[in-house]
Amino acid sequence: MRTCVRVSYVELHCHSAFSLLDGASHPVELAAAAAEQGHAALAITDHDSLGGVMELAQAAGPLGVRTITGAEVTLTNGSHLTLLCEDRTGYRNLCRLITLAHSQTRGEVLERSAVNGDVDRAGGDGEDLRAQCEARRGRAKPSGEDFAGGRTRPLVRPAQVTLEQIERHAEGLVCLSGCAERGAIAQRVAGGRHVEAAVLARRLLAAFGSDRFRVELQRPFARHDRRRNRALASLAERLGVTTVATGNVHAHDRSRVPLQDALVAVRLGTTLDESEARRRGNGSHVLAPPEAMVERFSDHPEAVHESGRLAERLSFDVTRDLGYRYPGSEDGTADRRLVEICRAEIGRRYAGRRSREQAERRLEEELAIIRSLGLAGFFLLHRDMLELAREVACQVRGRDAARSVLPPGRGRGSSVSSIVCYLTGLSHVDPIEKGLFLGRFLNEELTALPDIDLDFPRDIREELIPRVHRRFGRDRSALVAAYSTYRVRGAIRDLGKALGLPPGEVERAARAADPWEIGRAARDIAQAVGEHRAISPRCRALVRLAEDAYGLPRHASQHPGGMVVSTEPLVDMCPIQPAAMDGRQVVQWDKDSCADAGFLKIDLLGLGMLSAVEDCVSRVARARGERIDLSRIPLDDPDVYAEIQAAETMGVFQIESRAQMQMLVRTRPETLDDLTVQVALVRPGPIQGGAVHPYIERRKALRADPDYEVPY
Repeated sequence: MRTCVRVSYVELHCHSAFSLLDGASHPVELAAAAAEQGHAALAITDHDSLGGVMELAQAAGPLGVRTITGAEVTLTNGSHLTLLCEDRTGYRNLCRLITLAHSQTRGEVLERSAVNGDVDRAGGDGEDLRAQCEARRGRAKPSGEDFAGGRTRPLVRPAQVTLEQIERHAEGLVCLSGCAERGAIAQRVAGGRHVEAAVLARRLLAAFGSDRFRVELQRPFARHDRRRNRALASLAERLGVTTVATGNVHAHDRSRVPLQDALVAVRLGTTLDESEARRRGNGSHVLAPPEAMVERFSDHPEAVHESGRLAERLSFDVTRDLGYRYPGSEDGTADRRLVEICRAEIGRRYAGRRSREQAERRLEEELAIIRSLGLAGFFLLHRDMLELAREVACQVRGRDAARSVLPPGRGRGSSVSSIVCYLTGLSHVDPIEKGLFLGRFLNEELTALPDIDLDFPRDIREELIPRVHRRFGRDRSALVAAYSTYRVRGAIRDLGKALGLPPGEVERAARAADPWEIGRAARDIAQAVGEHRAISPRCRALVRLAEDAYGLPRHASQHPGGMVVSTEPLVDMCPIQPAAMDGRQVVQWDKDSCADAGFLKIDLLGLGMLSAVEDCVSRVARARGERIDLSRIPLDDPDVYAEIQAAETMGVFQIESRAQMQMLVRTRPETLDDLTVQVALVRPGPIQGGAVHPYIERRKALRADPDYEVPY
């Protein structure tokens, strides 16, 4: 970070990549650039979104840059206003405004066949054809989760709010009059509609007051910049309000200007040549040092100083001031109730077993940790979710169905090491019998909430999510967002089209590219299109743009099953918008931002293999009149292990991939413990750490000599 004397300018209008297909820099990059340039604070004002604010706050804080929370909201006529949060009331109102903006963006429910009409009419059903159809429409390809269940709501209009809605939610917000090109007031001034501009400005002044309304000045170095700013300053003087200078930042560095241009073309579904009139045309929208902004606005010095004065008032801290609580977190009886449940179950499950005493000690240990961390309500909430799932399962399956005896879902992951999870029904694995280590899931040094994954058959999960909304209230429950980010192939397809490259050539390059290794993009593209073609200016530009776009969010979707529930309305803590699937809604934060905010994310995951198992149970019952109790299936059947050792595992959960099948014939697992190691071994960590081949060799040695001692 360079050493410099801080000047009074603070950037109050900045877009990150969460202004989807408009901002060209990740919040982490903006934070680093702001610190390097000597900014004391930085506002994030993405289009109708707070999706990137937590990312910026987490990245900027350790660098000494304070995050100012805001958004650029779109009015019904397409013009913009910049809103900044002064306090928690303002943040709550901004969340509600953005929620209102998105509330009518989805249309009526369509069946999957209607959504995929282009695919059906084209006579194909593949993902590639669907992607092409979606690209022709200029929309992002929906995720598989969006199509689950076959009922989806298409986007029918952009996010927008009315001026009346803004007036009703003005408290605690500071309003800037908008950007140079599409600002609600600047747009009217530039068009010569000065009376309309004055009327709107007076209306905003009445709503926000002179202390919370500012006329925004920008210098994008376009024609008539100075004339527009003089007119805006004159209007502000007549109204008795202050002007403020902003930069309308869309990138952290000038090297991202070409990418920002290309993203505009992608958003418009056209090429760079065809979108020239809609692009910015220069690098004025790059984050600049404070002293450079002082020089840029040398004819409006008070507007520069006002940015710093205003920033001092904008004290809301998204990392500290949310006030989130999950249901049960403040229940004074939670510890007692959890103890009662566990005591009753331990007496039933361990009656007459030699492991009873060990289980009792383990339970006391866990309950002490849970009590010290204040997590009793956390476990009870998950148990309530499972009981709700049990009700749903009874309705979905039918009381007399063969699969009605099966549990509604199963826990997996590190939570199965907890005896509390076992006794409350969150896990079906006895951690005492299996000798499982607790520390990875629960320990006294835990700084975040533990993670409990609950798997359900898909038909149960599809009914469970709307039921959760009804149980806790739609204003207090929502799915977690997921942002699909650019990988190599997607970047090549989008940016190749924007560059105007031949579609066939773009597709060959995309198919040839390694989807995860951006460093190989240049070589892969050259192999696909030929060395001579690869050195052309447009192909070289494609490589550079793909490298810059890699990892940036492209479009928003929903998490496969993560849900957030709250004691207070979620809409006061994060904007909520309708999901593509009917009956669902999502917060604008992804799982990482939700975790940073302290939100409790409950994972209600749909597992296709559980659906397949339940289908098998039903088929066996119909064919043989026999009801199968899965808990009594032996785990040491030699015939089963013989098939596993021969890699006859197509369709077998966890061990059906090509990598797993290749490993099975070498490790030849003989027990469930062997299979556990097998599944854990074929993962990036053990592979990169060189643990795979030593394990295989020692397995061979053990088969050759049962007395072989493993040299741990």
